[in-house]
Amino acid sequence: MTNRKLTALASLGVALCATSVVIAAANPVTSGRGFYVTVSVLTIAALLGVGLYAWHRGGAGRFGQILFATGICWFFVTFANSDVPFLYSVGRIAGWVFEVVLAYALLSYPTGRLESRGARAIVVFAALLIALLYLPSIPFTAQYPLPAPFTACQVGCPQNFFLAGSEPAFLVDVIKPIRDALAIALYVGAVVVLASRLRRAGLNERRTLVPVLGAATLRFAAACVYVALRRAGADGWLLDAAVLVALLSVPATALGFLVGLVQWRIYSGGALGRLTTGLGETHDPGQLRDLLARALEEPRAELYYADLPADTAATQAAWTDSAGAVVGAPVAPPHGCLHEAEAESGLRVALVCEEDFADRPAFLDAVCACLLSGLERQRLDAALAGSLADVAASRQRLVGAADNARQQIERDLHDGAQQQLVALRVKLELAREALEQEDSGRGTEMVAGLGAEVEEIIEEVRALARGIYPALLASDGLGEALRATGQRSAVPVTIDAAGLGRLPAETERAVYFCCLEALQNVAKHADGATAIRIVLSREGELRFEIADDGCGFAAGPQNGGSGITGMRDRLAAVGGQLWVESAPGQGTRVRGRLPLER
Repeated sequence: MTNRKLTALASLGVALCATSVVIAAANPVTSGRGFYVTVSVLTIAALLGVGLYAWHRGGAGRFGQILFATGICWFFVTFANSDVPFLYSVGRIAGWVFEVVLAYALLSYPTGRLESRGARAIVVFAALLIALLYLPSIPFTAQYPLPAPFTACQVGCPQNFFLAGSEPAFLVDVIKPIRDALAIALYVGAVVVLASRLRRAGLNERRTLVPVLGAATLRFAAACVYVALRRAGADGWLLDAAVLVALLSVPATALGFLVGLVQWRIYSGGALGRLTTGLGETHDPGQLRDLLARALEEPRAELYYADLPADTAATQAAWTDSAGAVVGAPVAPPHGCLHEAEAESGLRVALVCEEDFADRPAFLDAVCACLLSGLERQRLDAALAGSLADVAASRQRLVGAADNARQQIERDLHDGAQQQLVALRVKLELAREALEQEDSGRGTEMVAGLGAEVEEIIEEVRALARGIYPALLASDGLGEALRATGQRSAVPVTIDAAGLGRLPAETERAVYFCCLEALQNVAKHADGATAIRIVLSREGELRFEIADDGCGFAAGPQNGGSGITGMRDRLAAVGGQLWVESAPGQGTRVRGRLPLER
């Protein structure tokens, strides 16, 4: 409801109250019955005010509209305080109609719909009773029954404006007793329906029903008593008390509606608050279900969840309960309520609780949203823990790889350059001895022969250095370094690195050695390979691909070997990712991507 509409309806309510006061004040007969008049006018304000509150706040909008209509009907009932026969007659007739409208409002709380068969039967019976036995008697009724809670007048009241003749004896002797008996039965039936509903209500629903149904029960019981006493011809304080209680119970029901609505808002707000604040302390669905039961104060609440792909029906999904057991699609139990919700990620949750919550779909939507948030947070926590474990394992592998690399360098130096340097030192010593023995010819010849050995040593050290960090990679960049490496490959290599340019050193190094590992894998394992293609592109991030036409293999999480694991670790260290796609007889494709800004 917009604020403009709310203001307009509130202004209408004020105008109706003022009109009712004017009508009552113009009647001198009611001067001694000011209390009744005041209660009648305040009843308009209570019904309209509470109806507007429920209508405006949402969630009970339909019921708020019904209650607002009940207040307008009561406005016409207050015409019975007038001494003008037409207004008085309209007010007394409106009093009959009001009984039906009030019964509908009381029995339809809080949804505005008659949910039970008994409630529908009571309202239909009341409507038929008014339509068949009350309204047709209007032209033949000389005087409306007194006393009544609809009017402050008790004696000397205006006659029926719509009287078409004299009142027939059949109406007095047959129709009126029958309709009074049926009215008493109607009131007793309404009390039974209300008591049955209150008895079936769950703990949470009772807190909102007790104020309303208590006042409603009092209203119907008082109406039953005053109709019975009036039919019996009783007079005195007991009849006056029953009429007064019937009058006061109308605004009391309006206040009961307000108390029930406020109590529900307090409960729902507290439940959602407890649920949201406790989500951070849950670590598995079982703990989340326990939190749900505490938050809703509903021990029987159950939680189910499932991951549903976009093209999967809810009945085909694998549902899991809060204990982790796989179950069938959840269904609403007898006297229970099932409510489902789905997140954008495809995670679906089902909540089973007492049936009274079925009347609160907006509240259940909010509860399910909290549950989805809690489940997704738990999954993110688990994924984060797994990622941390992967990072720790990757770091350990990198440390081990670094140690192995150092040991390999040590062996290469020991077995290659070191041995040659030792031999060079021995030859230098022999040349020195020859020169000291004045065998200059032989010494000069030995020194001249050492030049070639020094060149061999230099070349071996350079080759070793290229294995650690290629000089071409540092000087000319990733594309040129890969081209030089490709030229030495036994399988022809094509490089596509147009527009690549220079990249951060750690990025170039990671991609270079990943490509180098891929080329070595082709040489070792890709039987029948005739071509290798390396593509590098730079569009917001660095992407690369190494594809061959070899024999391929059945790619899987366990089929990559230590080489591919090392490649993944290299890229992960600089924020990148690696994928391997292969199948027997279809070659292999290694793809990777790295962020350029970190």
